[in-house]
Amino acid sequence: MSTEVPHPPRQWHAGLEKTWVVIVVVSWLLVTAALAAAAVTGRNIGKPTWWLGTPSDPAWPLLWVVPFVAPIAVIVCAIVAGRWAPFAGVGASLYLGAVATLDLENTPAVALIQVVVACSALLVSIASLAGRNR
Repeated sequence: MSTEVPHPPRQWHAGLEKTWVVIVVVSWLLVTAALAAAAVTGRNIGKPTWWLGTPSDPAWPLLWVVPFVAPIAVIVCAIVAGRWAPFAGVGASLYLGAVATLDLENTPAVALIQVVVACSALLVSIASLAGRNR
């Protein structure tokens, strides 16, 4: 007969469940890949995004990372402070929508792709509210 006292179950800090952290991280990695694919496609068809510029007149190199800052921030937030990841995701989705609106005049097809990606990211962010621990 054992006299060991059972340990209480490990308590998680308020954040996202492990499964939801994976879902958020993978989703935002896919958002990053979709934005890169839209940028490459736009450049290949001769209608690059405003943040890349044309091959003959490229944008300032720091502008190249403008749309990728938001996904990276959400990924880091999901891993480090999961509790805030859904809210960071909503903000990042709105940010991506704003980046896309700057392409509406010159490259509407690429802007449409960016808007669809931003809306998809918004839906994932809203759904990730269900994965928060209390």
